[in-house]
Amino acid sequence: MTTPIPSRRTVLKGAAALSLAGAADAVAAAMAPAFAQAPAAPAPIALSAAPGTMPELAGQGPLALFNGALPGPVLRVKKGADLSLAVSNALSESVSLAFQGVRLPAAAAAAAGAAVAPGKTASIRFTAKDAGTFWYHATSPALARRALAGALVVEEAGSSAYASDHVLFIQSFPPESGVPIFPVNGSISPTLQGPASGRTRLRFVNATPVFLRLRLKGPASYAIAVDGQPVSEPFELKDGRIQLAPGGRADVAATLDDADATIIEIETTQDPIRLAVVTPVGPAGPAPSGPPAPLPANALPAQIPLKDALRVELPIGDKPAKPVPSLGKVKVGRSVVLALANSLDAPVSVNIAGHPARLLDGLDDGWKPWWHDTVPVPAKTTVRVAFQADTPGTWSVTAQRGGDGEVVAAATYEVTA
Repeated sequence: MTTPIPSRRTVLKGAAALSLAGAADAVAAAMAPAFAQAPAAPAPIALSAAPGTMPELAGQGPLALFNGALPGPVLRVKKGADLSLAVSNALSESVSLAFQGVRLPAAAAAAAGAAVAPGKTASIRFTAKDAGTFWYHATSPALARRALAGALVVEEAGSSAYASDHVLFIQSFPPESGVPIFPVNGSISPTLQGPASGRTRLRFVNATPVFLRLRLKGPASYAIAVDGQPVSEPFELKDGRIQLAPGGRADVAATLDDADATIIEIETTQDPIRLAVVTPVGPAGPAPSGPPAPLPANALPAQIPLKDALRVELPIGDKPAKPVPSLGKVKVGRSVVLALANSLDAPVSVNIAGHPARLLDGLDDGWKPWWHDTVPVPAKTTVRVAFQADTPGTWSVTAQRGGDGEVVAAATYEVTA
């Protein structure tokens, strides 16, 4: 299923209006009082979970929607600022939320994830510690797959280096016609805009239970963040390809042509599925070359000492053990090496709460130069990750099978002061 690609002539008509709007904003800012009072604290953002349907996208089955929309609203906050939510529940079952990838103190994480009973409203408030692309969703996999989810964008403290910045929140629903349905921001193959001969920031969120192989068909694209955390050295995507595990995110700086659109596709064993289109807008100029500047780093350790690390293993099989086992205790400041041993014939996606982790090399003598909170583990494979424990509390590790999102392993680990 595709949508027509707008011509450059069509989209250029909007450029002058955009320029005039920007000039008007600048004049208004110049006329503002020099000693304006500090703005009042913003009112909590309302998130209302309620039943709904989207037959044109998700078939005739019932969904659980935030604010009646697919997906839920994009929550935006500046790094270091507070995010305040009022979560109401009009479903017939309790709802609790996970803010995937967001580093929180244990008490704040517990408060944010507390169950909201049917007919009740709860307040959630926390400080956005890291800038990056994250997402919120129901902790129940069934509710999350029924669309109770949305993006959370924590913006860098300063001004953005990108003239355009887009979230691409990818969901999926079982096909009724034999063709998989992958709406982006609630639309089929939406058209986005970015600066001609420039770069746009694309924030991909894989809210599906499927491992996605994406390809950007256009000029060079560079990975600038993985799972919300900036990469120290942005790297070019080979042939424009990037893979996203279920629950994973990637920020990409996509270079645009001066006229032709960039096509974003999901690669499959059959024909590719068009995911979105990015059309260049505005006057053309010299195109940028080479990788973009790195994003400002968040406060993560530069080194992870492995010599005296706590070494534990999470076996991943058909069913999670009951009761949920503990992987052990570790003191603040000590490192953890976690072996994710997948015995299944399918790949799994493992979410590690509390601490971003590095993928270790085969001999544990180094690690990949980016962080994960959602770790892809291929079939019949063991993957090792490492992190430095710095936040006291009891944290979860959950493995979900690729394809259907079934929970196939779960455990906890405890960080003590």
